[in-house]
Amino acid sequence: MQIVRRGIIAVFASLLLIAAAISNAALAEVYVFDKGQTLLTFSWTHLGMSRQQGRVNGYEGSVVLDPAKPEAAVVDVALRVNSLQTGFDALDRALRGADYFDAAVHPVITFKSTVVKMTGEKTADLTGDLTVRGVTKPVTLAVSLTFIGDHPLSTATPTYAGKRAVAFSARGNVLRSDFGMTRATPMVSDDIEIAIETELISQN
Repeated sequence: MQIVRRGIIAVFASLLLIAAAISNAALAEVYVFDKGQTLLTFSWTHLGMSRQQGRVNGYEGSVVLDPAKPEAAVVDVALRVNSLQTGFDALDRALRGADYFDAAVHPVITFKSTVVKMTGEKTADLTGDLTVRGVTKPVTLAVSLTFIGDHPLSTATPTYAGKRAVAFSARGNVLRSDFGMTRATPMVSDDIEIAIETELISQN
């Protein structure tokens, strides 16, 4: 009888652990980009004189986030190379060509988070694997959370009805030579700055 009781207690304890895990998982929400409120840019130095910039217009991605456990956040983003735009058509064509991003062979750039290290109450270092031209390198972005909560327009606009929102800024740097893009250096800097300003909405 004692063995049976121990077995029942063990099963009950296991069920409690499973229930707790499910409950914790349920607290994490999936957020996707609000594309009308998102800006993804990259910039470089030209001839050591001026800072020039391009943007990515085509992208998909998600952030899985539990506000109580931000270090467990998961970020997954895909960028379409053919959507890169600098405002100068000849440069856009060059960037999409074989000397640079090679869109015909590698049409998508991906970023998948691996580690989130909190550096403050609303700041973190987000490290992930960035894949460009088939080459994967670790990249760390300094992230600042600027908002999390019910969307300010959730009671005013049907698009955001019942939605939660999260907003953040992120900055980081990569060397384009790490991904096989060496043409025009040093006239065009090897160091490329990545900047992100975004709002995301929950998928509940």
